[in-house]
Amino acid sequence: MSIALTRVDFRLIHGQVITRWLKQCDINEIVTVDTALSKDEFMQDVFKMAAPKGVRIRILSVEEAVAAQENGEFERNRILVLLKSVQELTNAINAGLALPEIQIGGLGGGPGRKAVNNAITLDRKDADQLLAIESKGINVYFQTTPDYPSETLQNAVKKLA
Repeated sequence: MSIALTRVDFRLIHGQVITRWLKQCDINEIVTVDTALSKDEFMQDVFKMAAPKGVRIRILSVEEAVAAQENGEFERNRILVLLKSVQELTNAINAGLALPEIQIGGLGGGPGRKAVNNAITLDRKDADQLLAIESKGINVYFQTTPDYPSETLQNAVKKLA
């Protein structure tokens, strides 16, 4: 067993989207990598309550996630690694978290962001960070739900022009 899916989604554990990916990928553990959340016990409880029954939830800092992976802890279950932002993803990869593929889900809205795949938005800063990640040989793609077509990072970035 191992990491079945790595997803960046600013909402983290939420309703239909997560439930559908859990079923699609036969996930039995969610590892949320978020350094700020790993220090906030109240918000951890909120996210744990949002998770479906029977799915183990762990909320780890970047450093804890790297250590857990190095200790073989990601080999015990079918894991969804969940991150809140492209910046946290960048921090995790730079710290040594090994991720062969990244699915980009919701990145939120705001000034300078443009829809590039269904409801997924992108801005230049996130695009540049994702291009740097892809240049390390990590596949990056955009997809909201299992039944919605995926899009490559290269095609998504072209839509920013």
